[in-house]
Amino acid sequence: MNSIFSRKEVKADHPIQQLQRFRWVLIALELFASLIGYLLEYPIHSWSLLCFVIAVHVFTNISLKLWRGDKGSEQRFIAISILIDLFMITALLAMTGGASNGFVAILLLPVAVTAVLFSALPSYLMAILAIGCYSLLLQVPLTTDAHAMHQHHSVEPAGTEPFSQHISQMWWAFSFSAFIVSWFISAQTQRIRTTSAQLTTLQQKQLQHEQVLAVATYAANAAHDLATPLQNLVLLTDELTEQQQDPALAADLRQQLQRCQQIVQQLRTNAQQLRKGELQSQPLYNAIEHSIQLWLVSRPEISMEQHFSSDQSPLTVTDSISLAAALFNILDNAADASLQNKEPKLSLTMQQLNSQLELQIRDYGPGLPDKDLAQLGKRPHQSEQGLGLGQFLANVSIDSLGGKVERENCAATGVLTRIVFNGTPL
Repeated sequence: MNSIFSRKEVKADHPIQQLQRFRWVLIALELFASLIGYLLEYPIHSWSLLCFVIAVHVFTNISLKLWRGDKGSEQRFIAISILIDLFMITALLAMTGGASNGFVAILLLPVAVTAVLFSALPSYLMAILAIGCYSLLLQVPLTTDAHAMHQHHSVEPAGTEPFSQHISQMWWAFSFSAFIVSWFISAQTQRIRTTSAQLTTLQQKQLQHEQVLAVATYAANAAHDLATPLQNLVLLTDELTEQQQDPALAADLRQQLQRCQQIVQQLRTNAQQLRKGELQSQPLYNAIEHSIQLWLVSRPEISMEQHFSSDQSPLTVTDSISLAAALFNILDNAADASLQNKEPKLSLTMQQLNSQLELQIRDYGPGLPDKDLAQLGKRPHQSEQGLGLGQFLANVSIDSLGGKVERENCAATGVLTRIVFNGTPL
């Protein structure tokens, strides 16, 4: 059985690892630009200062690999690293011509990375910072030939107006590009995240359905295999009764065997109804109330305090068989917990109002640790009583019917299980 519920998990790249790879590419570009500048004898403000800035950038990137922290501090650390990238690039550009440097568009890279790793607001803030850095770079004296040509054409004082207009156009073009990059990448990243979350949810549901199908297959095979042994046991019981060795024991044995035959027959009947699609919708409130009363008959040792109310709003369920099976599992688990604490009782509250139904089941057991309670019903797990499938199948069945199961520890003792249906269940 354990092999059925196992599946390989593919771990996605950590955001810090993604940022680190991006920064190595960025550092490589910085080194390449510095090498080109050295070979072409490009005027550099200070080669020693340039090497120091690149060395600091390399050191901060190596420190990313050593980072260990919680999720909140991790986000802050990534944001600080991207800010360092922005300021490092600004410093490098300031030492190599300012806004006249052909690599000035590299200022858009931190904006793009922020848009990928964060939501829209931080990416817009990073775009504003990048625009501010670009504005500072415009104050660096222009020393390239292209701008000397601009100065050559501006012999008269009035001739400086085209050059000022050119600078203004450069600023507006960079600002427009920064916001477009931030908006477009943020929108696409958010769409990818939403799609990824939906795919993850679908994969989890598919896994649950495969697990349920596996359990259903085993149950069907068990029902088929039990039919013949049960029939043989009935014949043996008849022989014991005829010999009259212990009539009371034989009668009790016959009663238990008849109960087993009824369960197997009910399994067959339910399976036939599911295959033929003969399930009929009925009011959800009535289906739950009927299931609870049937469960009480099977557990006479449990006393139950009930508080039920309904406004008769339209709320129906089509698969009452799956619903009853899920409720039986949850109620059995709650009853066993109460008996474990020597408190053979349960408290049930059911309220239907405005096409919304909420059922609360409170047991009086010892409760569960928060970690175990959070995982209860989400996946099959081994338990002392068996395979631990009951709560898992109950959660899957109720989820497939449009409901939701929540559990929490009570203030005193016990666990409160809350089942909520909104709208018409499936």
